[in-house]
Amino acid sequence: MHREELEPCEKVLGMDHSVTLVSVSNVAVALSGQGKYAEAEKMHEETLAIRERELGNEYPNTLMSTTG
Repeated sequence: MHREELEPCEKVLGMDHSVTLVSVSNVAVALSGQGKYAEAEKMHEETLAIRERELGNEYPNTLMSTTG
């Protein structure tokens, strides 16, 4: 379900949009729950990098990304 939500978010809003980043995080959490840690880690790292670039290191959503 999370992947189904992610695809239209990426197309309509773009990868840097906050709603898309939440969707990416949701997919990553689901992947972690399935034991797919490498794929989940990659998605968390991508989300963190975008948030750091777009929002800065001290923004609450960026800090939330570091806690996974």
